[in-house]
Amino acid sequence: MLDVFVWFLTLLLTVSAMILPMALICAIVIPFIGVLVRYRANYTPKRLQGLDQEGLSPESAPNVGYFRMMKKVHRIEGWPGFFKGIMPYLIGNFIVVVLVSPVAVFLSLGSRVLPNGQVYIPAQTGVVMWIWTFALSLIPTVLLIPVQILTNRAITTPHKLSFLAPRDALRILLSPSERAGPLRLYLAPGLLATRIIEGLLGPFISVLHQVVTIHLPLGFAHRLPFLAASFSIVLGATIFLTPLRMIFTRLTLQRADAAVEDAGVQDEVYGEPVVELRGVDEAPYTGLVDCAKQIVREEGWRVLFRAWWVTVLGMMLPLLVPLLMPTTDA
Repeated sequence: MLDVFVWFLTLLLTVSAMILPMALICAIVIPFIGVLVRYRANYTPKRLQGLDQEGLSPESAPNVGYFRMMKKVHRIEGWPGFFKGIMPYLIGNFIVVVLVSPVAVFLSLGSRVLPNGQVYIPAQTGVVMWIWTFALSLIPTVLLIPVQILTNRAITTPHKLSFLAPRDALRILLSPSERAGPLRLYLAPGLLATRIIEGLLGPFISVLHQVVTIHLPLGFAHRLPFLAASFSIVLGATIFLTPLRMIFTRLTLQRADAAVEDAGVQDEVYGEPVVELRGVDEAPYTGLVDCAKQIVREEGWRVLFRAWWVTVLGMMLPLLVPLLMPTTDA
């Protein structure tokens, strides 16, 4: 039993050592994530897009890009606006790092505690590891749907939320039926399907990249074929992933019984909204496919590919790691 105690103590110390860096990383990335969520959430129907040429300043025009959105956030909400949504984002990362990841690693390795207290980790074949990778990638993806809903709504709300009043914040971010039954968040039209597809695409792209590039040399003189293969895979994946992430953002902002107002909350609101959200007078999205169709019909197909370059950078950088590794090639 002493070995088990030492193993759990080591795990506890490791997790504790990760919390502070995790919080620091979250504080660095949440401003950029917040701008990205606002950029994707900004509702720009075709009837308003022509206003860009009617004398409006770039920051006040309805259809703004990522960096103009960043300026708009700073102009209206100031520096605190960049950190909206940080609490649910921290909670989500804490759940993944502290609760989900150790269990997922333990299960993926087929580990078990023997009667003598030792931990047994059997060897795994490549196929088994791939299957486990696909299966376990869905755990945090599906588990954190409510956290992602809260994060996106906290980022885009015009209300000033207080860290010291979480109950009031939940009344603002969730509809009455969502507060009465939190599991309804999983049943929101299209959300679960969108996350499952995206969760499976990640490991599929990784496996495809390994299969395509496994026989390509990594020496300095052979980088071009590796780069060409990697970039082709990334571009293909971007065509699918970017609309999925755009659709997911829009679906997280669609509330059950959204037309019901909760008059019991006295809160402070910014004088001007940063983003224009799709109104409750519009027909609600009924699913993943319907959301895509409505976006194309109301705003144009280009809206589905907002911030495509973020998807490219996010996938390309990890795939280029093998080129940075030391090689024995001459």
